[in-house]
Amino acid sequence: MMKVKTPSNIYMWWNIGSSIIMMMSIQITTGVMLSMNYINKQNMFDSSMNIYFNVNYGWIMRLMHSNMTSMIFIMIFLHMTRSIMFKSFMMMKMWITGMVMLLLTMMESFIGYSLVWNQMSYWAMMVITNFISAIPNLGDKMIKIIWGNFNINIILINRFLSIHFLIPMLIMLASMIHMIVLHKYKSNNPMGLMKKSDMISLSPIFIIKDMVLMMTLLMTIMCINNLNPFLFSNNDNFVSMNYFKTPSHIEPEWYFLFFYSILRSINNKLSGLMIMAMSIIMLMIMPMLNKNKFQQFNSVYKLDTVILMTTMINMSILSTKPVEYPYKEINMILITLFFFMFMKMSMTNKMINKM
Repeated sequence: MMKVKTPSNIYMWWNIGSSIIMMMSIQITTGVMLSMNYINKQNMFDSSMNIYFNVNYGWIMRLMHSNMTSMIFIMIFLHMTRSIMFKSFMMMKMWITGMVMLLLTMMESFIGYSLVWNQMSYWAMMVITNFISAIPNLGDKMIKIIWGNFNINIILINRFLSIHFLIPMLIMLASMIHMIVLHKYKSNNPMGLMKKSDMISLSPIFIIKDMVLMMTLLMTIMCINNLNPFLFSNNDNFVSMNYFKTPSHIEPEWYFLFFYSILRSINNKLSGLMIMAMSIIMLMIMPMLNKNKFQQFNSVYKLDTVILMTTMINMSILSTKPVEYPYKEINMILITLFFFMFMKMSMTNKMINKM
């Protein structure tokens, strides 16, 4: 692994992957420590608060675990942006394993968020699990099986706690496959030139670069934990779950806002679910849509990438606004633009190939 050959001109954008592995390791460690003190009784909210107030150094474990999730997603989205902009996704196996890891990480974070059992997590769990009922004929029966009851209660929390332990094993397996494929096909680079004469060993130069970024991220997360620990949190995260009071505005954690904006803009539940699935499929099939001979030196394609990312950010911001004029209408335009940009990027590559 240390002797693997790497392009000499890669820089910090290519160090993000190793930082994600480091943060995932810390996340698993803190998760195990928290699970030892997670008392699974009737009121799980009191259990999570007990870790804050009564367990020695429980507050730092709890804050590290919750804020590290947001940091991991920030780095994953930056990693994806770099892959799209510099066309690393042309390596099909790399891109597919990366997308599988993203979906598993999103599933893992949603289940972990549900275990806190506060007002926002309970109603977010209610909304998300209710999408299963959109499946014709089978939906209503399936949701009762998943809940284990006629409503969300301790049975589902028990199931989620078990799944919350199993998914990291799948993420680690996918990351190992991701690394094996990376070392087989080598890293991409800004120039898109893959000459053997330009390759140098991973160690020690790139290992040092990785360590610098890792230390920077660790200092950042410690500053957040000590100076502004609830930077990524919602106000309703501090309110115990109430079956009889729905929050005035249900919204998930910030890293789900893009998908949430699609779901809530479509009036039909099944249609919204299908369009959300289509957005994930479009990201997965990007290598098939962009079969180009020339990897770099395409400023038009880079501009398209910036427009795509800006669209996704704006959709996420709009999903925090009320479902009313003009937010809903603007969001529908952005959803259309999001899907159009995939076609536009494909056409740009075909045009550059002909030129």
